[in-house]
Amino acid sequence: MEKGLTRFQVLFMTLTCALVTGNLYYNQPLLGILAREFAVSEQAISVVPALTLIGYALGILFLVPLGDMIERRKLLQVSLLAAGSFAIGIAFSRSYYLLCALSFAMGFFNISGSVLIPFSAHLARPRERGKVVGTVLSGILLGSLMARTLAGVFGEHFGWQSAFIFAGSASLILMLVTPLALPSSEPSFNGTYKDLLVSMKNLVRDLPVAREAAMIGSLVFLTFSAFWTTLTFLLEGEPFNYSPQTIGFFGALGMIGALAAPLTGRYADKKGAAATIRLGIYSTMGAFLLLGIAGSQVVGLIIAVLLLDMGVQVAHISNQSRIFELNAEARSRLNTIYIFSYFVGGSLGSFIGSQLWSWGRWPAVCLGGLTICGLAMLIFRRGEKRRQEATAAQLAKASGQLGQEASL
Repeated sequence: MEKGLTRFQVLFMTLTCALVTGNLYYNQPLLGILAREFAVSEQAISVVPALTLIGYALGILFLVPLGDMIERRKLLQVSLLAAGSFAIGIAFSRSYYLLCALSFAMGFFNISGSVLIPFSAHLARPRERGKVVGTVLSGILLGSLMARTLAGVFGEHFGWQSAFIFAGSASLILMLVTPLALPSSEPSFNGTYKDLLVSMKNLVRDLPVAREAAMIGSLVFLTFSAFWTTLTFLLEGEPFNYSPQTIGFFGALGMIGALAAPLTGRYADKKGAAATIRLGIYSTMGAFLLLGIAGSQVVGLIIAVLLLDMGVQVAHISNQSRIFELNAEARSRLNTIYIFSYFVGGSLGSFIGSQLWSWGRWPAVCLGGLTICGLAMLIFRRGEKRRQEATAAQLAKASGQLGQEASL
């Protein structure tokens, strides 16, 4: 482990994260085409991306913890083989119900990115861990942003099936290359699978920082999801009246936030995760404040999008960096706890954002985002205060013991 990771290995992990993450989002831009292909309503076809993400959430919960129990390269290969095979199967679906079933199965096994994040933290040198995790994580961010563009190109020029054939083929190729590109990793957990799942409950109970990171990550991502859910409503109406293609440009701005991920990791290595979490939450709060003040101006909206995306990614990477420091032998399980909470927050954000929009349009969305970010900051500050009090108590106890020894 002291040898660390080579540049090629970090690049391979990052590329793998980008490609496999894209598998979760290829179906979203193709929903109109799929509805016509399978002769179902728009409401019915919207079940497909929902099942994909539900499968992914369950895969995170039940498969990612296995990274602490079995050799990680084997887990990566199995997940890539299964997800790739199901993706190709989607391309040859001939019924709506088969499409739904295969989409769920593909999402369930498409957990390679969530396996690679703790794997990279495990293999990286301690002084480079934040930088490495940030770089590999940027692959997930880029994959989620690029997938929609790629799917649109495939769907328009080569047919919707080509997007899933590409996704499946890429996963199968990565499966073959994985044992050649990455070193082996000995498992750290010796119990049964049931014991493994129970141990996650114990980690949540015994590690307050893990609970804090999960709550903060969930709340910050909730605001992010609420924003992007309602941004389309804002841009379609007055005073913007933008086309879908123009609205898509704002999604491309998020790639700048993805590029900031490695820089955030380096900053966390130098200043500590607490400083960057604070920066991330304040940036997110500032973005919603700007959206509320200047959300009707294009320039203000663009600046706010950049600030929001940067803030969310900074907080996300910093939270992951500090949970990986809690227990080196349980990094896959800790990542499961954090990412599952993060995903639940994102799912709630879509619903809450829609409700806020219906209640008070854009001002309600901005006020809601600002309030929820304030709650995240409150949780973080309470955690900081608790840690400072614990440190002071330990110092006082140590000082008292030294005084007793000196009097003797």
